[in-house]
Amino acid sequence: MEEKGYTRAKNLAYRYLTARPRSLAELVSYLEKKEIPQDYITPLVEDLKSYGYIDDRKFAATYARYLIQTRGLSRYALRFELKRKGVSEADIEAGLEELFREDDTEDEDEVALRIAKRKMESMKGVDREKARRRLTDYLRRRGYGFGIIAKILRD
Repeated sequence: MEEKGYTRAKNLAYRYLTARPRSLAELVSYLEKKEIPQDYITPLVEDLKSYGYIDDRKFAATYARYLIQTRGLSRYALRFELKRKGVSEADIEAGLEELFREDDTEDEDEVALRIAKRKMESMKGVDREKARRRLTDYLRRRGYGFGIIAKILRD
């Protein structure tokens, strides 16, 4: 393996990982787009894993927390987004389990209620029935089931 090529790959990876946490699939895809040979990617990924710079389980928990805080997504929608990022099903499950086990994490009902209140604030002058329909659609797009939506609409 050529030392210069590996060093270039390592520098690209470090720069890419400093912007925000990334999944393994995102990093590999990025390096492939930069035309880094697979001969460099494989050992580099192993090194980065051993240093703790890439951990899909930790990425799943961190990214899911971010999506809950910023977009108020449900567990279902979080799974979809993490799959889109290339995270394995096992890492998604472990990451979400770790996240929802923490005391400071809102449960799904609390998140849905928080974003529903925010949405209702923006629909102050809208007809009651139209507002209910819009709120239902809004929550459905974020992956919430009808059980949670019905509970929010009753309150």
